[in-house]
Amino acid sequence: MNETAPHENPLVPNKKLLQIYSAIVEMRLLDEYAATLHREKKLRKRPGSVSGQEACRVSTAVELRSGDLVSDAMAGAAMGLLFGVKVDSLLRHISGTRKKKERSATIAEDAIARRQLPWIGDVEDRLRLALGAALACKSLKQSNIVVAYIDRTEVPKGLWKSSLALAGKLELPVIFVVLPEKGKKKSVAIDLCVKARSAGVPGIPVDASDAVALYRVAQESIGRTRGGDGPVLIDCVAASSSDQRNEEITDPVAHLKYFLIGRKICTEALANHTGDALRKKIAAATR
Repeated sequence: MNETAPHENPLVPNKKLLQIYSAIVEMRLLDEYAATLHREKKLRKRPGSVSGQEACRVSTAVELRSGDLVSDAMAGAAMGLLFGVKVDSLLRHISGTRKKKERSATIAEDAIARRQLPWIGDVEDRLRLALGAALACKSLKQSNIVVAYIDRTEVPKGLWKSSLALAGKLELPVIFVVLPEKGKKKSVAIDLCVKARSAGVPGIPVDASDAVALYRVAQESIGRTRGGDGPVLIDCVAASSSDQRNEEITDPVAHLKYFLIGRKICTEALANHTGDALRKKIAAATR
């Protein structure tokens, strides 16, 4: 074997890793663009930031297929890139601007709407809608699934218990992805996984910054759920302040970048230039 050849894991092909890295970088760039617009008061309201959640979102959604649905914890266009929305349309969707006779922002909104359940501010209603959509998929004997991204701070304990119990009892094709909260200790995540298991739902804690681990867990979970074996809870755990590693390694973008370079899957120069096309479009949009 050539010692200089890149390491290749058949379960996570190098081409897929590069696809995930590109999507994570671009999601970060779009999030920073939205923040810049807010600072310049070009947006009426700052959408929720996905910073630190990129690996949790990309790695769990990259294998979704046509007909699968997403329930998001926040309104916005964060998942648009993964749904195949054109970058130009996304930029206009984020900025809320339209040129005369131009419908690109509307096109982006429509494309997102086809893959994403309507965002509802009340988390109980939002979860009810997600579970209802999963029940519809099951009742129609479809192999489609629902992925529900949930902010761990917004769901009361009682709602967790009832939602997990219902999903487990009905064996609904839904994957709960619990988004990380910075600074919380891992005992919080373990408690959520225990709650899931007590309801008969597999609960799996995963490092929120580790896109590769998240992808492998998501692959297995999607296969299980799509095959009719019921729901899964993936708990994305952020390193707590008392358990901090190198700050760059706890950042999902840097974490995957160093992994790719270390495994000789790409060079540092290639990693640094990933997202350049989007950077140019953002620069042009902000002139």
